Amino acid sequence: MITLDQPACSASEIAKQLTGRNYLSWSAVSSYLKCPLRYQFHYLDQLPEAFVSSNLVFGSAVHASLEAFFREQLVARQSLGIDALMAVYHETWIATDLANVRFGKDESLIGHEQLAQRMFRAFLDSQVSRPDGSILGIEEQLQAPVIDGCPDLQARIDLMIEHPDSLVVTDFKTSRSRWSENDATASEGQLLIYHELVRELANKPVRLQFAVITKTKEPTIELKSIVPESQKIERIRRLIQNVWLGIKSGVFYPVPNVMNCPTCGYRDRCSRWVG
Repeated sequence: MITLDQPACSASEIAKQLTGRNYLSWSAVSSYLKCPLRYQFHYLDQLPEAFVSSNLVFGSAVHASLEAFFREQLVARQSLGIDALMAVYHETWIATDLANVRFGKDESLIGHEQLAQRMFRAFLDSQVSRPDGSILGIEEQLQAPVIDGCPDLQARIDLMIEHPDSLVVTDFKTSRSRWSENDATASEGQLLIYHELVRELANKPVRLQFAVITKTKEPTIELKSIVPESQKIERIRRLIQNVWLGIKSGVFYPVPNVMNCPTCGYRDRCSRWVG
């Protein structure tokens, strides 16, 4: 068995021993950036959360429906309607332990269902549901060594569309409100990493975009393009190197935050943490 103090132990092998995964995902990196202690509880200690936010389940259900929509386009060359999308949405909730789901103020199963219907109708009415080009991948999983000294990076790409002159990578997001350019910039690290994984396979330029569906009374769908500038890519590479250094060195601490703590399933455990 390889131990962490052996010089021959690669970063991916260390990650495997620490977390059971021989890679870093953007979700893991983002989790560490938001709260290193939450990262430890979830990825290293693999502790169950006391509850899961209903918004997290809702987002997963919407993503599952969109995945089914594009798979039907790819396989059967036809589109699912609102009833079929809602059927997939319901399957996600049926598979969820509702006793472990925490609803926020003014949230309910019925409210989420009505919101999902409005969002799907907006999606079906938008050009996003009728992409130009050929569908190349749906929930495509890629993994490769990208950054020196770090484990492999892994991506699960929502949608890849091939055009004659480019490959378009799209990640779907649900949001309480429309995104500003600052919102897109704050999230661009995810797509920049996807770019680094995809560009090794693509024989043409890679374009990046978020498709943002708002969870509002009248949902909107907007595309936010991310330009993979070399300076931005180098910055995100350095950031991930520092995150990995913190993980490997055992640097874990809480980051109290009024936005994240109320919906964190480790909140009580965190309050008892003394280092």
